[in-house]
Amino acid sequence: MLIIYLCKKIINMKIYHTLLIFIILQFGFQSGIYSQHTINGSVPGLENTNVYLLKINGQSQRTVDTALCNANGSFTFTLDSDAPIGMYSINTGSDQKIELLYNNENIRFVSSGNTAQDNVQIVESIENLIWYDYLYTKGFNQYKMEVIEQLLMSYPPGDEYYKYTENYYQELQKIITDRCNELISNNPNTIAARYIKIDMPVFAPYGMNEDERQNYLIRHHFDNTDFTDTLLLSSNILSSKIIKYLSLYQKPSYSKEQLEDELIIAVDSIFNYAIVEQKVYEWVVDFLIKGFEAIGFEKGLNHIAEQNQLSELCVNTEKKESLEHKMEMIKKLAIGKKAPAFSVKDINQKEISLYDIKSDRTILIFWASWCPHCNEIMPVLKDYYDPQNTEKLQVVAISIDEYKKDLMDALKTHSYNWINIAELQGWDGPTLKEYGIHATPTIFILDKDKNIIAKPTNKAGLKKALGR
Repeated sequence: MLIIYLCKKIINMKIYHTLLIFIILQFGFQSGIYSQHTINGSVPGLENTNVYLLKINGQSQRTVDTALCNANGSFTFTLDSDAPIGMYSINTGSDQKIELLYNNENIRFVSSGNTAQDNVQIVESIENLIWYDYLYTKGFNQYKMEVIEQLLMSYPPGDEYYKYTENYYQELQKIITDRCNELISNNPNTIAARYIKIDMPVFAPYGMNEDERQNYLIRHHFDNTDFTDTLLLSSNILSSKIIKYLSLYQKPSYSKEQLEDELIIAVDSIFNYAIVEQKVYEWVVDFLIKGFEAIGFEKGLNHIAEQNQLSELCVNTEKKESLEHKMEMIKKLAIGKKAPAFSVKDINQKEISLYDIKSDRTILIFWASWCPHCNEIMPVLKDYYDPQNTEKLQVVAISIDEYKKDLMDALKTHSYNWINIAELQGWDGPTLKEYGIHATPTIFILDKDKNIIAKPTNKAGLKKALGR
């Protein structure tokens, strides 16, 4: 009897524990579901088409999910409980980019069509109701202001209608400012309010001349920008704000040298604002470096490398170390510096040493067979190259390709018969690391002593550097 009793007890305990585990699993599973949120959209014209959800960080965007539209153009993305809050974009495959703010709530919207000109109506989401209210208020009224500006430029100033239009212009400014302030004060705990406060337009007092207006906007551009707010990095708000600030230092009458000097002043000002928060400062430094590299602003890059305040930051983060390395590479590869030496075998197994090349000009180009921009600039380079006159100009093309067949097919197709080097290690090739290569094409033009004399970033810059 005792044995039977114990057996029943054990069986009952097993059932109890099984039920308990089942309840816990069910509760946990359901909690996971409830903590998820959805983005539901409807866009006419996208029937049975893929749409893409992108996370915005500064000027970069990363695809995080794909959804298939149904026969009505409706689709749903599901965001996990750990999905980062901030700004997202839905790419419909056309020129339409639907910008959304995510802050742990469901989002539902409908669009009138699938082009950039079509309207988006928010059906569900407090954050996006606020955000789209702001976008509409700003966009619609600024458009009217731009039309009025053109009108006033050609209208007789003494006319009664001129004065009326001036007053209406100022009224439009007030409409934007008042609505922004209202949205911010009524919704203080939202992401939208934080973004609006920084993004809202700054207006100079009416009646200033152009120089006065420019100086006013420069002084007050960052008045409402909280550089300690790291959530700015999860949007394009700060990057757009910085780009607008840099544009305030530009004038059509400036020479290239004047513009460079003005932009350096702007950079120093931005750094002084951003130094209050290490994560933001690191992001700003990286953002400006990438931007200046893209436009070939060598003077600005050297200034950042010499004058940055990374050494003053307290925490030795991985990002900080990466930026410090990048600064050293900028200094090392500045115009006027000696090109780093290398000795490596070409595709024919011939040993190539940079400093053994005897030529008035040597062009180093880092490229890849799969790189579209390389395919644009390589034919231009080919026009300059004369294999019978390498004493005047020699080309050394260092490929990023990992597969030799891809490279050899490209060389054969395009007849690139200069010095071709392939380490076949992708971005980890020793020569690439020596030159800090992180984008293709990257070009260095060297004089006969292997001093770096130019680093063109496009076809026009290449032609100018080579004197044509």
